[in-house]
Order: sequence, then structure tokens, then C-alpha cells
Amino acid sequence: MVYLTLLSYGGPVEYHRALGAALSFYAHYSGPEPVTMALFTDNPEFFRPYLRGVPVEYLLLPPERRLAMVGPDRYSFRVKICILQELMQRWPGADVLYLDSDTLVQRDPAPLLRDLQAGIAFMDQPEHTFAEAVVQYAARPDAAAPGRLIDLFGRQQFLVNGQWRQFTAGQKCWNSGVLGLPAAAAALLPDVLRLCDAFYAGSEWFTSEQLAFSVALPLRFPLRRADAYVYHYWSPAQKAWMDRELARLLPGPAAPPLTTGLTTRWVRRLVVEKLREGALYAARRGRPVPACKYALKAMVRTPFALTFVGRFIQALRLQPAL
Repeated sequence: MVYLTLLSYGGPVEYHRALGAALSFYAHYSGPEPVTMALFTDNPEFFRPYLRGVPVEYLLLPPERRLAMVGPDRYSFRVKICILQELMQRWPGADVLYLDSDTLVQRDPAPLLRDLQAGIAFMDQPEHTFAEAVVQYAARPDAAAPGRLIDLFGRQQFLVNGQWRQFTAGQKCWNSGVLGLPAAAAALLPDVLRLCDAFYAGSEWFTSEQLAFSVALPLRFPLRRADAYVYHYWSPAQKAWMDRELARLLPGPAAPPLTTGLTTRWVRRLVVEKLREGALYAARRGRPVPACKYALKAMVRTPFALTFVGRFIQALRLQPAL
């Protein structure tokens, strides 16, 4: 049995994103076995009209329960690990495909689920090593976090899967917008939670939850990337565009079903939004070569987007001459 699992709370924008993720899954899925959705939410009644005909287990997550899950450091992403623990304890032997709400399934996930049931774990995709993050985060407000965690690795071992482990700066950091957890991962989740708590306490790195999964899952399972099946639109520009689309498509309970064609068009447009965002980001930081590369790729896909062209030229002009 596989449970498609989502976490959604806070209001209509978040609820619409979760609906987009869930309905895109069912639009593409062609497997022979039914997949039940486990939805942790503070408002089941919002979802019921949209999910008629979908097998759903609603798991109520009111604010007081969520507050208990964030722990003493008030780390919000800790909630993800806690709900996955609860789910796998509630249904022993279940395999779990967890999706962040800001995701869209872009192709039939049946092959992914077959591999998951065969004992292969999945995460969205690898992003960088811990050492590479020191450079990539250098201009960010949390620039010191990767270095603090690497220092912690040098001072401390961690008990994972029954053995003491020494992690290194060369290990990969994966994005956890998608998590495929074989049933046997239930025994590993207490270790993941302890790692998350130790990593956040020692570094205050906001991605500590996904870093804990990144180092723990490969110790027990083959780990593969899921981005060929699921598109994760985590950047602000992508979210803003997708929020507008979902608000337009889901104005009420009588909203039309999602189709594979629609989700494919959405993903194509989200790719363009990501390229545009990368072009403007690089231009504003005085990096014209990567800025132009991103902009060219975006303009090849949408050649008549004159508003973006104007914004991009302005961003380049605002940079001081070298």
C-alpha cells in the first residue's frame, strides 16, 4: 500500500497549492493499484469538495498540534518529519510518497512507485555538497550556517541506523520537496528527527530537515532523484505565477479536473519563470555572463515577452561599470 502524503495549513493559497500537487498526481497516475492520499491539514472541509472521488484520509493538524511538533527551537520544517512518523506508525508496512505543496507531478509516477515498493528511496534532487554550500550561501543572510554545520561534523558523531557515523563536507545535500520512503524507513525516522534537531541547534541552517534526510537515507536505502516525475517550483517568482493560475482554476468546489496537458503546460511555464528569475538575480549582482545565458534560454521559450526583456535590460544597466 502506498500513501500519497501532503501537509497543508494556513489558508487558501496553501490549500490551492496542495490541491494542485494532489490532483496532478491523480491526473498522471496509471498504476493498477489504488493510491490513498493522506492529507495533514488544519481545514479538511476546504478540501472535501475538490477531492470527491479521491481516496483520502484526513488527519487533523490544528495549530496546537503543529506547535508541539516544531520543538523547542521553533523549527517549522520539523513538522514534516513528525507527520511522516505519525503516518508510518498509523499504517505499518505502508510505503510513502510525500510531496511538498509547491510541486506538480509531470509524468506518470507508476514506475517511481514500483521502485519505491521495491525498497528504493527518493528525494527531489541533489543540490550541492556541504562544502559547496559554503560558497553558494556566501552572499545570503544565513551565510555562516553551512560552515557551522561542517564544524559540527568535525566535532561530533551521530547514531544512525544502529551505528555511530561521521559525516563529511563532501556529502551531498538533497532537496526534500519530494520524499519516497519505503516501509522500512519507519525505523529510520527517529534518527532523522534527532539529526534534524542536532543540525538546527548546531547551525541554525533552515534546511536542516532535508539535510537530515540527505545523510540518513543513503545509509539504509539506494537513493534516487525524483525530479523527472515531480517538478518542485520553490522559488518566489514561480510560486507567484502558480498561485495566480491555481486561484483562477480553483475558484470553487465545481472546479474542472486537472489534466495531463494542463500540468505539462504549467511546468513549461514554471521553467521559464525560473530562468527569468535566475537572469534577473544574476544581473542585479553584477554577473552579466550567467545573466545573459539564463535570459537567452527564457527568451527562446517565450520570444515575445517584452515586459521581461525591459526588466532584464534595466537590471543590467543599474550595475556600476567595472
